[in-house]
Amino acid sequence: MEDKEEFPLYRAASCGLLAMLVSIGIARFGFSPLVPALVAAKWFSAAQAFWLGAANLLGYLLGAGFMRSWTGKIVARPAVLAMLLLTDVCLAASALDLGEIYFGVWRLLSGVTGGALMVLMASAVTARAPPAKRGQVGGITFAGMGAGILLSGLVLPKILVFGLPATWLILAGMSLAATAAVAAFMPASTIHPAPAKPGERVLTPAILLLLVSYGLCAVGFVPHMLFFASFVAIGLHKGIAAGAGATAILGLAATVGPPVLGRIADRAGFLPTLAAGYLGMALCAGLPLVTAAPLFLDVSVFGVGAIGLGTVMLTSGALSGMVPPARLAATWGLATITYAVMQAVCAAGFTTLFHATGSFLVLFAVAGMATMVAAGCVAGASRAK
Repeated sequence: MEDKEEFPLYRAASCGLLAMLVSIGIARFGFSPLVPALVAAKWFSAAQAFWLGAANLLGYLLGAGFMRSWTGKIVARPAVLAMLLLTDVCLAASALDLGEIYFGVWRLLSGVTGGALMVLMASAVTARAPPAKRGQVGGITFAGMGAGILLSGLVLPKILVFGLPATWLILAGMSLAATAAVAAFMPASTIHPAPAKPGERVLTPAILLLLVSYGLCAVGFVPHMLFFASFVAIGLHKGIAAGAGATAILGLAATVGPPVLGRIADRAGFLPTLAAGYLGMALCAGLPLVTAAPLFLDVSVFGVGAIGLGTVMLTSGALSGMVPPARLAATWGLATITYAVMQAVCAAGFTTLFHATGSFLVLFAVAGMATMVAAGCVAGASRAK
């Protein structure tokens, strides 16, 4: 295997960005803005759309779990291209209105590819970077998630006028173009996962605390991801356009957050940056509790979006410095599963809490407290490392 210094890191990171844009930004997060159109066109009921989203999350768990358990050699470039091409097929196949089961299969498969690529990119790109550049490289790679969210939010309203089949095909075409770019530019690399040695302590106290903090990050992120637009549009009576604007800010923040935080982490260290980030995220999550001024609401959604998606890169980078490269896929896979499970539980829990209280502010209060605890867990991980 070539030396890390000779590996074309930024070319690999750019390919990682495109892979995250397709598999997470478009194929996963791009589904939510399409739900009202799918319901309005009578493709599915609102309840069916919810279960289709759950099928994608199940697939994500399966994909991450599969990569975590895989111990054979992985040639990264063909593996990444296979997952991307399958994602493209899932998007194109979604253009046909052939029923809930048919559509659910493709949502499940697109979730599998998303979970697999999340783990693959950490091992194929971020883990190859020397410590001094790990934050910068990881920031570029994981910015693709936010870029996909932003792109979906900007493009979907424009192309929905052509109808749902055309919309899915356009998304598939965009994803195929990104896949072609990855095929042309992704450098060769090989991943050599390794099972734990007999008697080896895989989950140290520091790693366990880091995993707990990452799960708590999902608690802190879900209210802004799922409810903030409705809070602005309905709770504050500002209208649908204002709610859509808040979503656009979230996507922009999720795009710029990982690269900026990556630069900071390369200078200050991943764990200190992560702890400070969680404190900042807690403050931003709690801002709506003290003011409804537009400027502070924008700061709230931007801060949560930038740090919430930035923690993906920061946690991955921190783990890269705490586990051997051969164990990174398994450990990062466990982190990915932890986050996804907590996100699903929180989506259901926060929905139930909102229906019980009728208050958006309660959700933001819980989010702020969870991220405060997450900061404490990261501080504990720093001491236990």
